[in-house]
Amino acid sequence: MVRKYKTYIRGFDEELGGGIPEGHLILVSGTPGTMKSSVAYNILYNNIKHEGSVGIYVSLEQSRENLLFQIESLGQHDIEDLKLTILDMAKIRKEVDMTKERPWLDVLKKHLIYLKDSLNFDMLVIDSLPVVEMISKIEDERAYLFYFFEWLRDLKVTTFIIAEISPDPTMVYPEEFLADGIILLTMERVNEVDVSRRIRCVKMRGVNHNTGYFTLEFKDAEFQAGQAI
Repeated sequence: MVRKYKTYIRGFDEELGGGIPEGHLILVSGTPGTMKSSVAYNILYNNIKHEGSVGIYVSLEQSRENLLFQIESLGQHDIEDLKLTILDMAKIRKEVDMTKERPWLDVLKKHLIYLKDSLNFDMLVIDSLPVVEMISKIEDERAYLFYFFEWLRDLKVTTFIIAEISPDPTMVYPEEFLADGIILLTMERVNEVDVSRRIRCVKMRGVNHNTGYFTLEFKDAEFQAGQAI
């Protein structure tokens, strides 16, 4: 039986048929301000704390200090006691000579292979895909992402990649076709002055899931999904 990783978003895992299948590569997509990083971190944190997982959070742009400051707002203060490693690639990129002979992505892969061998982690978050594309100077985006995603799958871990999207609903992104699942986060206007965060599972291979929108709130130290109004 395939293991499933819960999102630890109350009311949402039931709509996913119990969770996310082991080994899937999931996009956590959304416009700015939709708490993509917080949702991805929350999934990682709670599976480490409650399910015995070992996790890596790769920050490509935000410093470790800034990420920890953000985490504090979620009330998750016991990171030092968990099997969770934050890989600050922003710092590493400053320290390593990123020549054409040593592209930064090779440095990232080297670090992940080392951590896989030494820690045998089973969950991975990469924050974020737009930074991967920007600093890799991609020419053939779809081919590049195909080989990168396949490399990640070969690690035999469950991966969450944070992806920034445009508010324009007509935009098509090649990574959406390559991923095993997409969790979409949006901001919806509910009246003249208020907006509501929403969450939706766009696709999840091998899972009979609800494709509808749900409100997303963080209250009482946990994420909660409810019926969208």
